[in-house]
Amino acid sequence: MNREIELKLECEPAALERVRRSRVLSRLQAGPARARLLHSVYFDTPGFALLKDGLALRVRETEGKRIQTLKTGSEGGTLASNRGEWETPLASGEEAPALNHLPADLRARIVELANGEAISPRLTSRIRRTARMLRTPEGDEIELAIDNGVLSADGREMPVSEFELELKRGAPAGLYRLALELADIVPVRIGLRSKAERALALASDEKPAAVRAEILSLAPRLTIEDAYVVILRHCLTHLLMNEAVTVDGSLSEGLHQMRVALRRMRSAFTVFRRVIGKDHVRRLSQEARWLATSIGRARDFDVFTSEILTPVEAGSPGDEGLAALRAAAEKARASAWAGARASLRSSRMTRFVLELALHLDERSWRGAAGQDTAVLGAPIGDFASRALDRRYRSVARLGRHIEDLDTDERHDLRKRLKRLRYASGFFASLYPHAATRRYFRALSQLQDDFGALNDVETAGAIIKELAAIEPDLAAQGKRVLAHHERRARKQWQSALDEWRAFRDEGVFWR
Repeated sequence: MNREIELKLECEPAALERVRRSRVLSRLQAGPARARLLHSVYFDTPGFALLKDGLALRVRETEGKRIQTLKTGSEGGTLASNRGEWETPLASGEEAPALNHLPADLRARIVELANGEAISPRLTSRIRRTARMLRTPEGDEIELAIDNGVLSADGREMPVSEFELELKRGAPAGLYRLALELADIVPVRIGLRSKAERALALASDEKPAAVRAEILSLAPRLTIEDAYVVILRHCLTHLLMNEAVTVDGSLSEGLHQMRVALRRMRSAFTVFRRVIGKDHVRRLSQEARWLATSIGRARDFDVFTSEILTPVEAGSPGDEGLAALRAAAEKARASAWAGARASLRSSRMTRFVLELALHLDERSWRGAAGQDTAVLGAPIGDFASRALDRRYRSVARLGRHIEDLDTDERHDLRKRLKRLRYASGFFASLYPHAATRRYFRALSQLQDDFGALNDVETAGAIIKELAAIEPDLAAQGKRVLAHHERRARKQWQSALDEWRAFRDEGVFWR
């Protein structure tokens, strides 16, 4: 078995030629370019049991030879995929895979997944590939493969236009450095899905779905430095898993999950900046904030049109004034979404993702002036408790006078609660589950109340903006706000009760 460590970058077909002729490749090239036609057939059950379990079984024909390959799912949580790979040459007459070439445990796994169903050709790809070996100044050896072609499944086709960077020797950080150089030449997007995974989506015709962050689990023996890497990679994966459904599918929940991922990311930078170093996290945190702000406006309009306008419209069906307000809001929403998609497709977004991946992989904070390496190597437990203490004290100071808070102070308390929630989520696995479950139940309810109150404040700003363009909308806006302000007064009373319940619950980390 080999391990395939690979970074995939997608781009427009016209950009492939610019990459092929770039000075970067001329400067790093360590061997001649080789062009081939690759015809691959992926084998699976009718229900794609193998691919859904992370296994890609294919037979590839190129230059008159057939190669059977089995790839397992990516491991390690890094931006570059890290897959197990088993390759076996087949005889000239063999067109189907031969499972006897695989290790016994994988054969058994495939047989179990098939559950008696036939494994037959399900997906195909026809790719023109130009590959060359590159050698970086750091000594990394990387194969660059420029792919242009088509995926086919169940009578449907999907174009392929991408280049893959596969690490042959060296450190994965070399992939990110090279990708950053290439991103300066052509606009690219990070490709998280393999060709087989994209063909599967094509065949199943499944609608894309937003992805919530998986529960984060930290081992108590983990060092502070290692916990920082695990948490940031977790946030980065959450962000990118929702990028395609947001950009290509305009899925509102996907955009919401991306904003949550960015907020969690910025919270992690703040939690660890004392030990990692402010200079090492400042720029990345600023870029995360830029992206969150860029997509936040679209999310605000999503909430306004669905959760603010809709309940009022339900009580006044056919109201022309509300219809005019809806039309103006939808127009502004479309503009906000166009801006969000532009930011997510931008080179700045790609560079941010690659720079964060490089930061984590090469641990660029090591050796910084005044940094205590012993602290970085300490177990995460005590650090987690101190970090949570700081955030809880920040909440408690403001919450002590919760009945007297003005609008700005309530907004500040909401943000402090959110930062406490994210930090608690990072470290919850280090503590007894029963205590954390009760705590999160109380904190989540409190956050929901404050979030609903903030939605009304945001709605007021949106109505003011729309009325500045179309003054006739002001009266309808007042109706909408009056409806929700009545609800907000009740919500505030609920928030006070939830605050007392949260305060009395006590913390789980002490």
